[in-house]
Amino acid sequence: MKKPLIAITQNFNETEFTYGIAKTYVESVKKAGGIPVLLTFIDDKDLDQLVKRFDGFIFTGGPDMEPNYFGEQPVPALGTITPSRDYFEVQLAKAVLKSGKPILGICRGCQVMNVVCGGTLIQDLPSQYKVDNLIKHVQSAPRWHASHAVELVPGTKLAECFPGETTIRVNSYHHQAIKDLAPNWVVSAKAPDGVIEAAEATDYPYLMAIQWHPETFFDYTNFDAVFKKFIKVCK
Repeated sequence: MKKPLIAITQNFNETEFTYGIAKTYVESVKKAGGIPVLLTFIDDKDLDQLVKRFDGFIFTGGPDMEPNYFGEQPVPALGTITPSRDYFEVQLAKAVLKSGKPILGICRGCQVMNVVCGGTLIQDLPSQYKVDNLIKHVQSAPRWHASHAVELVPGTKLAECFPGETTIRVNSYHHQAIKDLAPNWVVSAKAPDGVIEAAEATDYPYLMAIQWHPETFFDYTNFDAVFKKFIKVCK
């Protein structure tokens, strides 16, 4: 059977003009049965042609998103932004959404897809998300370590990846999160403090957005089920 061709977005250093991405994204796609291809920025007029070439798209983790995209001014705790990447990924996301092709958003990618589909973000959890039970969402543990629990929502595509499980443990590397869900999205996982950890679109063939980093678990846990399901849909 022909392997699906999977496009993966990359980070971009605005001062050194270099691209970069963790190898674990590539290895996770390969292990799940896909062929990974790393994307560089291209002109808007070529986006439709690019989208036609691929079977699925992964929007990866990275720096904060420019809050102007969701109608807000930057708060003091906003981190580094990469304007070139923001612009490219927003335009790419719009082109992919027109195509109906499968999308997997991870960490920043989760946030980008929510914004492009009409949602908003919490720019900084410690200063803006006022709850008594706020947990640590930027772990000091190794990236592969699962540092906190999330509760799965039954009946969602994400829950299907973990049959028989109601709660799983995940890694956590974010100080931003989804605030207002995009229209026609549903929550598929929450942290104990109520922070949305995963969501998915109900009016789109396949769009799964995950706040943690399943690609760093690809060698030793069942978290590769997220990638296996994604690749299966892309076929």
